Amino acid sequence: MSVSARVLTSLVLAASLLGGAAARAADTAATGAVHGSVQLLRKSLLRGLRESDDRSGVVVYVTGFTREAPKQVALLQQRNESFEPRVLPVVQGQTVSFPNLDRIYHNVFSVSPLASFDLGQYKSTDPPRNVAFERAGLVPVYCNIHPQMLSYVVVLENDAFAVTGKDGRFAIDALPAASDLVLNAWLPGAKRVSQTLRVEPGQTLDVALRVEQGERIAPHKRKDGSDYPPKPGYDD
Repeated sequence: MSVSARVLTSLVLAASLLGGAAARAADTAATGAVHGSVQLLRKSLLRGLRESDDRSGVVVYVTGFTREAPKQVALLQQRNESFEPRVLPVVQGQTVSFPNLDRIYHNVFSVSPLASFDLGQYKSTDPPRNVAFERAGLVPVYCNIHPQMLSYVVVLENDAFAVTGKDGRFAIDALPAASDLVLNAWLPGAKRVSQTLRVEPGQTLDVALRVEQGERIAPHKRKDGSDYPPKPGYDD
């Protein structure tokens, strides 16, 4: 290759890199973000609702726009006769895998009208079963063998969500600039709280939310609508 050709190639490459950087900067400038914290009040036997030191597990999400589901498969594991995590947010159209990490059998099912399925019985030596969640909404998931196993798949219209850690903090980036977005927060046993957002290009909003977890979660039935049998050694 001649010197002039090498110079031309270098200039084209540099222009391409600069153009890509400019496009990324423009994309960043055209979006905003919301960061903040959740104050979580839990039900107390003696004092009604009181502020919790552990503010983890609250799903914070933004509605008002759609975004394509990621190709990545989400995981809802069965471990120590529990579902992990307790609450799993996914995007409408995303697939969830349900691996059983216990040596005993579990049965994964849901009777939700948004996603009704029965994955049968399987254990850790069996391959995991998968479900694609095509409709937005809340889908409770149960085990037909163990009544204490309960999880919630929160199917959302986009990937603008976060789950709080113990400190209650959250950060949601890459939001479209708009004046009609809604910030929501929810966890099992609580009513959803919502707040309208006006997101300006390049802006990061700081928001504080208050969630009250005071509702009792009623016992659920088996997949055929019957009650779970009593545990051995206990009366009905």
